[in-house]
Amino acid sequence: MRTHIDWLTFTMSPRWVQTEDIASMGEAYSYAMERAFYETFGEDLVKKAFGGSWEKQQHSRAPYTDCWQLGEDGITVFASPVLTHMCVEISGYGCGTLIERGLLGSIVSLVKERVTRIDIASDIETDVRPSEFVSVLSHARMRASGYQISETGETQYVGSKKSDRYARIYRYNAPHPRSHLLRVEHVFRKGYAKIVAEQIADQNIEAIARAAGKVFGWQHAVWTPDSDSDLDISIHGEDKRGNNTVYWLVNTCAPSFRKLVEKGIIENPMQFLERYFLGEE
Repeated sequence: MRTHIDWLTFTMSPRWVQTEDIASMGEAYSYAMERAFYETFGEDLVKKAFGGSWEKQQHSRAPYTDCWQLGEDGITVFASPVLTHMCVEISGYGCGTLIERGLLGSIVSLVKERVTRIDIASDIETDVRPSEFVSVLSHARMRASGYQISETGETQYVGSKKSDRYARIYRYNAPHPRSHLLRVEHVFRKGYAKIVAEQIADQNIEAIARAAGKVFGWQHAVWTPDSDSDLDISIHGEDKRGNNTVYWLVNTCAPSFRKLVEKGIIENPMQFLERYFLGEE
C-alpha cells in the first residue's frame, strides 16, 4: 500500500500595483505574481519546482480572469488583478513529479495555512473492486453517494462531492498500467484541507491515511496503512462554526460590500470597516 498526495491547491497574496498605463499594469501584474512565489518559497525552491516556461491560456475559471500553465508539469496558476489572492493548482501528475524530485513536502509545509484542497491517495495491489471495498464499513456516518462504471474502469464515491471531504475509490480496467491497483482517494477542502496539510508537515503520510480511513470507516482487509498513530483530522464544533462564518463573510458579504463601493454608496471603505467592524464598542 503506497500513500501519497495526489492533488494540491493553495492561495498566495501578491501585492498588486495599480496603474492607469496598460503596459505598465501588465508588467506590474506579472511582477507581483513572480514576487509572491519568491517570497513564499525562496529562490532555490522556486527554480526547482516552478521554474520553466509559463504559458498563458485562453480560458480561465471564475472568479479568476487569467490562467497560466507551467509547460506539461501539471501546475496551473489562476489570478485576476481585481482579486487580492492568486490560486496555484498542482494536479496528480504535478504532485507525482514533485514527489520524485523530493520537493512536494517542502511546498506543503510552506503553504499549509493557505491550502484549500488536498487529495490523499492510497494505491493497493489487489483484485478487490471498489464496490466490494466500500461494502465493509465500521460505521454508516459516510454513505456511498455515487457509482460509475465505464469501459475504462469503475468508481465508487463515498460522501457528497459537494462537501468539504469525500472519498472516491476506483480502479482502471486492463490494459491500463494501473489496472492491478485499487485506489482509495480522500479529498479534503477548505478547513479540512488546512488541518490535513498541517498534519502532513509533522506526521508520516501513512498516519494521515489511517486517520482518513477512520473518518470514512474503512474495514476491508486490504486497507492496511503502515501506521499506528491516532490523529484527529476533524473540525470540531467551534472551529467548524468559525470556518462557516468566514465562508459566509467571503462569499456573501464581500461581493455585496464591493458593489456598494463600486456604486459610491460607501465612499471610504477603509473608514467604513474601521468604524463598523474594527472599532471598539
